[in-house]
Amino acid sequence: MKHFIVGAAILGLVQSNIAQSQEPDKCVPPAQAEALITYILPKAVKAARSKCSLILPTQAALMEENSERLTNYQIASEAAWPKAREAVTAIAGEKIPRDVDDTLLKPMTDAIFIGMISQEIKSKNCALIDKIYTDLAPMPSTNIASLTVTIIQAAAKDDDKTNLPICKPPA
Repeated sequence: MKHFIVGAAILGLVQSNIAQSQEPDKCVPPAQAEALITYILPKAVKAARSKCSLILPTQAALMEENSERLTNYQIASEAAWPKAREAVTAIAGEKIPRDVDDTLLKPMTDAIFIGMISQEIKSKNCALIDKIYTDLAPMPSTNIASLTVTIIQAAAKDDDKTNLPICKPPA
């Protein structure tokens, strides 16, 4: 029953756009946001690969299976989980128990974010996604995550409501 409650709580978070305000206690510190992005990155690549498999040629970088890059992303992903977990529980707030076991939280987090990412990927964008994936090849996943957080922060306006409410950097 606890698994069902936690699952329903996490699913409810996604349905309500994770967090609707950027109040100080409802935002995710940049380091936690970077960890969450690092954690999700190999899953996002796999989601994009799956969504674009009928569109992109087999020799496209995104279609390369078991690449060294993806292996490195997966290693970094596992290392990022403890801090990414903090981000997930910060986003969830009171909706999930703080002591929920990782054997439940990780697969549910994976499924939710993969689902969200898959929904956002449109076939017409597969070539662009492959180009970005190719262009970012020299960067480790932690740098990609840092760049992503910086772009989100730079693009955010004061009244924006986002799926990943990142705390504003100190002035």
